Amino acid sequence: MKFFISISVVFYMIVMVSEDIFMKFLDELSKIRQLLEMLARGALKTELEKIATTPERRKIWALCNGTLSTEEIARKVNVSQRTVQRFVKELREADLVIVERRGYPKRRFDYIPSDWDVEME
Repeated sequence: MKFFISISVVFYMIVMVSEDIFMKFLDELSKIRQLLEMLARGALKTELEKIATTPERRKIWALCNGTLSTEEIARKVNVSQRTVQRFVKELREADLVIVERRGYPKRRFDYIPSDWDVEME
């Protein structure tokens, strides 16, 4: 029985150390991601502005958060659903959005240029 308890204690220690190491790893990974996003903002903004050429398109970009359907986005921006779908298609071709659930576009990068002055409802 003493042997079993010792193995359990050792296993618990390994799990706890592994969890601590894992959490440190995630923290460092998060810092690296933030740094890369800061470094890439200029290029991303340039690429976005090639496609998001109107205030409506900029608002559509901002609303592509994965929780709103193209129909809901169209209502909020006051454009047709087809207009949103066409723009989302362009964004997908530029690899700037993903559609995990049919009709629910999500920005690949959580970035909205501050000078766009987009109102989020």
